Amino acid sequence: MKYVILLCVMFAFSCDKADTPINDDQEIEDPGNGGDENEGNENEGGENEEEDMYMLPEALPVLEAGKTWTYQDKFSNEFSADKSSEEFTANWQDKFFNGWKGPDKTRYTASRSSIVDGEMIFEAAVVNGTVETGCISSKEMVEYPMYMEARVKISNSPLSSAVWMLSEDSTQEIDNLEAYGDVTNDYFSKRLHLSHHVFIRDPFQDYQPTGPETWYADGKNTVWSQDYHTYGVLWWGPRDLRYYVDGEEVRRTPEDEIDPENYTNGTGLVKPMYLIISQAAQGWRENSGIDYLTDPGVTTPERTRNYFDYIRVFKPE
Repeated sequence: MKYVILLCVMFAFSCDKADTPINDDQEIEDPGNGGDENEGNENEGGENEEEDMYMLPEALPVLEAGKTWTYQDKFSNEFSADKSSEEFTANWQDKFFNGWKGPDKTRYTASRSSIVDGEMIFEAAVVNGTVETGCISSKEMVEYPMYMEARVKISNSPLSSAVWMLSEDSTQEIDNLEAYGDVTNDYFSKRLHLSHHVFIRDPFQDYQPTGPETWYADGKNTVWSQDYHTYGVLWWGPRDLRYYVDGEEVRRTPEDEIDPENYTNGTGLVKPMYLIISQAAQGWRENSGIDYLTDPGVTTPERTRNYFDYIRVFKPE
């Protein structure tokens, strides 16, 4: 479904990322009063007709007078045109932004992604001892404050389904969605990993929150791979991350969990980041007995399919 309604505003992976690769927009200031006390968008009657096509979570922060959550064409894609079209290639690339091929046995491969009937589809395959999967990334980097949302049907597979952001130097990362939808795994199939990373590259150090609250379950025994859901993240400030599932805020990372090891030298999450949609065979799961080369969730093509209906980015303007 490609139509939804925006309610306008009137006021001011545990995953192993050790293999993440090392590799302008005008800088936007920290919004300061991030909207903690006054949240919820109020409909003032369509100040921006373009935005009326979309729906945003009501729990997003209200904005200062005169600003609305504005759709960002260069960071969004409705997947309504072929990968070879200008609509796709103007702002997106059919690979990881710096050419990295992926973690461990993963091999990001352009032929494993396609746009069919208005959806980006990844389908993995075992090839010569590797797992070929899809990956696309934006050509430009986005900065906070921003809200990013994707509508996804994750794969019924032990492979990760991921929508995330990464700085050019691979030291700051925000994971909007990281999920493992294999229905034979009762734990992972009912959980979403909602987290972030900060890194030091040399010598390598990786911090991410590790508490059980980073593995979201909705209390309804929802198996996430069985249907489409919307997954969103609000990057509101250097130490303000909020996660949304199907329009509801489900997690807000405590400020003291953004960078307790001071890997960012006190700045928090401030670096511009590329947007990435990917599928991967993550090595840390092999330690729990998964063999990606023989697992039916990888060797059966239809079980590996990820469906991405859209990715949308909004900024207050």
